Amino acid sequence: MNPTPSPLPYPPRPAPAPAPDELWWLAPAICTPLALLLAYADFAGSGFPLVWALGYALPLAFVAGAWGGAKVRYKRVQRIVFGITGCAFAFVYTKTLMAVLMPIAIVLWLVHVDR
Repeated sequence: MNPTPSPLPYPPRPAPAPAPDELWWLAPAICTPLALLLAYADFAGSGFPLVWALGYALPLAFVAGAWGGAKVRYKRVQRIVFGITGCAFAFVYTKTLMAVLMPIAIVLWLVHVDR
């Protein structure tokens, strides 16, 4: 029995190591205080009770995701997108709540109005 020959005459080279990113911290470091500031500005102008501030956990989780992951160059765009998405969600949280809750409140009011 003859062994089957390898399709390559030489062994494959290992993949090159990804290039480290020296500025991996820049996007998360900018987006973290910006998201906190936008969340504070959004919530301070809303007039909602304090318990509704728990909804800012999702936008801040996006910003926290910008801190995690591999510190390599090809993940830089992902860190920037996570940070910007967290900032945007922090700014529109109460506006989105109002856009969802107001039509529900109007429909409930119309259904239960005294005739």
